[in-house]
Amino acid sequence: MHRLAERAGGVWRNKVLRRLLILIAIVLAYQLWLTIQAVGKVDDGVGLRPDADGRFAVDVRLGFAPERFHILELQQHGRVSGSDGETVHLRGVSDAGVDALAHFYWIEEIAPGEGRTS
Repeated sequence: MHRLAERAGGVWRNKVLRRLLILIAIVLAYQLWLTIQAVGKVDDGVGLRPDADGRFAVDVRLGFAPERFHILELQQHGRVSGSDGETVHLRGVSDAGVDALAHFYWIEEIAPGEGRTS
């Protein structure tokens, strides 16, 4: 038991290993935060009316006017059918796409979209 305590103390004395462990802890905490905050972003009505392929339309509110980067990222999860100010309209989004979108820290809300889904 005493040797194990000495080894653990030795790990914290190694500057490189200590920094690596702290960095890993920070990354894990950030990923946990992204997962927790993602839950509150998705409106309850999202995905209630899927098309024959199980896809649906969503409105993604960013809280700022979208730039090219944001549109390109959103296109990875559905087809952009336009935007109004701070909201981007996506069609053909899957459940997995909504989950992925909710993890982006710059997205404030995901609500059911209007119109056709395909």
